[in-house]
Amino acid sequence: MKLVAQVKLLPNPEQREALRKTLEAANQAANQVSEFAFSQKVFKRFDLHYALYEKVRQDTNLTAQAVALLFAKVADAYKVDKLTQRSPCAALVAPRTFRTHGAISYDSRILRYILDKKKVSIWTVAGREHIPFVCGEYQTKLLEGQRGESDLVLVDGEFYLMAVCDVQDPPLRSVNGTIGVDLGIVQIATDSEGNQYSGEPTRKVRRALRRLRAGLQKCGSKSAKRHLARLRRRQSRFTKWVNHNISRRLVETAVKLGKALALEDLTGIRERGNGFNREMRFELGNWSFDQLKQFVLYKARRAGVPVVLIDPRHSSRTCSVCGYCDKHNRKSQSVFQCKHCGLEMNADRNAAVNLSGHGAFVTRPMDGTMVSASLLSKPPALAGG
Repeated sequence: MKLVAQVKLLPNPEQREALRKTLEAANQAANQVSEFAFSQKVFKRFDLHYALYEKVRQDTNLTAQAVALLFAKVADAYKVDKLTQRSPCAALVAPRTFRTHGAISYDSRILRYILDKKKVSIWTVAGREHIPFVCGEYQTKLLEGQRGESDLVLVDGEFYLMAVCDVQDPPLRSVNGTIGVDLGIVQIATDSEGNQYSGEPTRKVRRALRRLRAGLQKCGSKSAKRHLARLRRRQSRFTKWVNHNISRRLVETAVKLGKALALEDLTGIRERGNGFNREMRFELGNWSFDQLKQFVLYKARRAGVPVVLIDPRHSSRTCSVCGYCDKHNRKSQSVFQCKHCGLEMNADRNAAVNLSGHGAFVTRPMDGTMVSASLLSKPPALAGG
């Protein structure tokens, strides 16, 4: 499994200026290469290399390996659209452009991590620099498996390295049962064991920042735009922190109880919500369910916990005891009351129990393969709509 370790660099003023100039030089060259690629319709990495390597080396003070990685960056920007399987280049009216201080890639030829001294040896336009870095214990352990490329990024005036690391997957645990996890907006996650993780803190921050953004967008000044960018990053950081904590607790619960996890597969839910009112579309658009799913998947994989994805259709209107399915079973957002057997319980918990039951059925082989499945069909006599 590949994970990314984030390392914060601590350059002195001269080193900071060298890093800044390196980003500027690399991205300026990338824009020139992109203009050539667009005008000549040459979009493959090695074709660009053969056509422009000598020129870029003569026109810039970039080292040979930095130039090679530069061609890869430009080629990636013109890659085939994975959804349509068609090249987007024909529809472009202008070449791809790169921000002045956009991220650039490093590999082992121009970057080396010195873990015992907490330093990196990194190439810059001013020459090799040895720069101290800081990171947590978790990141330090990840760096022991650092392989491949790292990205140098500038965020809010600070330089970071995003290092790709190889992590050995542990063997899958033997499990006895499945914990179903219902995802939502009011309650970000509810598991079949009765644990709920409220979405109110996230929604509160989101609503407050929404009002503030409206005023800044109306103003439209450069200062307002900078403030908008800071607000966007602030909301993103908070949401990410919440999702990390929820995913960690879900996986810890699964490990403690010796069970697998069954998650809702919510692919395409935003498209299905196009007919909702404006407020609901806003909530759906800011609902980071996929980020939470990805966090759960990689944390579960590191802990050896099997995970199954379940199609959630009818899970919220189906009774987890008798199997009766009717849209009128869902009395409100939080209350489920079965019209057939009279069961009354929290609606999200009921859906999670449904996911748990089917997840146990799907994961019975326990070969570690993540699969996607629909809820088991209920007996025809109990189908209510």
